Amino acid sequence: MAQVDIRVNGREYRVTCEDGHEDRLQRLAAYFDKYVTQLSEDLGQIGDSRLMLLSALTVCDELFEARERVGDLETATDKLDKETAGAASRAIEAATKRVNEIVERLQ
Repeated sequence: MAQVDIRVNGREYRVTCEDGHEDRLQRLAAYFDKYVTQLSEDLGQIGDSRLMLLSALTVCDELFEARERVGDLETATDKLDKETAGAASRAIEAATKRVNEIVERLQ
């Protein structure tokens, strides 16, 4: 297990994670810290516990909205008939082929 030092709200925390996940943990901490910092600036000194709770709820709200959007997209694609879905797939494949051809010429 690896140990990573992360910084949230100006404080250092040592966190354990699986080997190879150190960079991801750093990115997650930095992402969360943005919410903590913004709320701290907006609300002032409300205490660390409340600040962390409100930040976590804000991130959870963002997660729930993203999940709802994914669900909406999945539902929308379920409604496509096979012919429309196939045409979209062929268009994507053609665009990918064209991009690859351009890349080869540039190299």
